[in-house]
Amino acid sequence: MSRAPGVRFNLPFLHGLYVAFNAIPDAFFLGDGPSCVFAKAEHIHGRHDLFSTILSCGSDHRVQYTGVNVFTIAGNFESEIFSALKRISKWDDCGIIFTGAMPMCSIAGSDYERILREALDGCGKPSFLIPRRSAVTGDWLDGYAGALEVLASGMDLEGAKAEPGTVALVGYLMDRNEGDHQGNIVELERMVRALGVEPASIWLSGRPYSHLREVRRAETIVSLPYGRKAARMLAKRLGARLIEAELPFGLEGTRRFMELLGRELGHEAEARAFIASELDEVVPRLEWSVPHAFENRRFAFAGDPHYAAGFTELIEEVGGRVLSTIVMGGEGHLSAERRSYLHSRPGTLFEPDRAQLRRLFAEATGGGAELLVCNSLGVRYINPDVPWIEFGFPSEHAHFLSDEPFLGFQGALAFLSRAANELTKGLCLKETSA
Repeated sequence: MSRAPGVRFNLPFLHGLYVAFNAIPDAFFLGDGPSCVFAKAEHIHGRHDLFSTILSCGSDHRVQYTGVNVFTIAGNFESEIFSALKRISKWDDCGIIFTGAMPMCSIAGSDYERILREALDGCGKPSFLIPRRSAVTGDWLDGYAGALEVLASGMDLEGAKAEPGTVALVGYLMDRNEGDHQGNIVELERMVRALGVEPASIWLSGRPYSHLREVRRAETIVSLPYGRKAARMLAKRLGARLIEAELPFGLEGTRRFMELLGRELGHEAEARAFIASELDEVVPRLEWSVPHAFENRRFAFAGDPHYAAGFTELIEEVGGRVLSTIVMGGEGHLSAERRSYLHSRPGTLFEPDRAQLRRLFAEATGGGAELLVCNSLGVRYINPDVPWIEFGFPSEHAHFLSDEPFLGFQGALAFLSRAANELTKGLCLKETSA
């Protein structure tokens, strides 16, 4: 995260932490802090994710808070934390409990590990403590990765036994339970099975804690960008093989993903056959849209760093040009290769000051962008006067009720279809208004 003053084009640690909890349907969180702990959950439930269960009409929300404030922090508040944990543990839907403290509370010195141990004694539900320093040192990507790391380091892996031909994918960003990400999970599992191996578990995938524990069966851990450290922890604890891969986003990105897994898993023939079959299906469907919607068209991107490079690569594959890339996250989240790739492209900005964002965007694009692909914050702070489609976290306006992946070859086709429709519609409206 940038140390420069000003409010950045980024989101805080808790947002990413809640995205992770939202993707584990039996996970509950108690935050030691004031009501703002709860308010951030409202940014996800019903706004970004129509299918979220993180909040509840019955008030048994999966995000709870102690309510401590500047007037009560100096007192003995541990009994309140103890009682809240007891109450949460008795709810039928609760399968796993996390707790953590806002910076104001963490300095009071409460022994959260002891409170957790005593409050949950005999309940049989696993519990995890979010490190105290996290909320003041990280952004939303650190929050999501942090939840996976806490799970990877503290999960009970008793009975672990590698089953031949099984893999676990660790580090997928399941930022909502709608059809775009449900479709991605289906697509990821389809690609893995096409190689002749079985996906034992995906971290995270909208499935409960019991599914995450199926990582115990994995012979190989496939590390994805949102959980590199967690993947390394699990591979070490399980004695499993580790393969670090990038997201299969875009045509070329998916080809590399399949070739890497095929080569490392000893299934190169299966990988080649899958790639050929998929491209034979996908490429003809792009025959009309490439010359009409993409060739010589100018694009811009604002959002997730792990999609940024893939977006540029995909647009260039179909004949377009990306004028500007504005990244919602620090450079440190990317590999050296991905950072170098983005810096080699004009108009790349990492978490700029929001107050300057619209001006910087206009300067970088020269007013020539014909389509902006961005998340809700990009829409809000850039306020584009060109057509745009919403993509990534958060997305408050675009929702998916049925499965429509954006990963894999089929996902690339669906993504380009969205972009082509919005771009050609924008061009038509521009001609009509003229």
